[in-house]
Amino acid sequence: MEVFDHIAEKYQGEHSHNPYQAALLEKISSLLPAGASVLDLGCGTGVPTAKVLTASDHRVVGVDIAERMLRLAREQVPAAEFVHADFAALPDDFGKFDAVTAFFSLLMLSKADIERTLDKIAGWLRPGGYFAIGMVNFDADSIPIEFMGVPVTVSGYLEPDLKAVLEAHGLPVETIETVFFTPTDGPQESQIFALARLPE
Repeated sequence: MEVFDHIAEKYQGEHSHNPYQAALLEKISSLLPAGASVLDLGCGTGVPTAKVLTASDHRVVGVDIAERMLRLAREQVPAAEFVHADFAALPDDFGKFDAVTAFFSLLMLSKADIERTLDKIAGWLRPGGYFAIGMVNFDADSIPIEFMGVPVTVSGYLEPDLKAVLEAHGLPVETIETVFFTPTDGPQESQIFALARLPE
């Protein structure tokens, strides 16, 4: 969202050190062969996702709607390709990838748009491809909140519901966990990290 243009550096400073996201990125990287292609939805500043995956010799295409985030991403992760777009509006034939990641980006959509995007993700993945997602652990559909001083509208799921919606859209879940993460200057958050895999 364009509001993230106003908090790009602050967001990276507070949220780029999440150990649970780092662990899931390490797992994805180890599962993929060298040179695998990864689509990062809501890539932000490129840190940590694109930075970690390109350092492991994977090819990353990051998509974000916030131009300030993308300027930082291109500076910090020159090995990746970054696209200025609304990822929810990407065409069904945007490409084929070995993995797709979406860390705390789908929550900016309504639940109806999340489900439409999950269908697109299943179509962008090659058979056997992986989908990694990070979400906030709460049940809501397009509610207004203030996040880091800016107004946003967010949606969320509880862990069983997130697992169910992923699997209903053709993305069988291999691992899922609910964790607690405290940003540098923010309150503790309950978060869900899941890894799904498209059938071969």
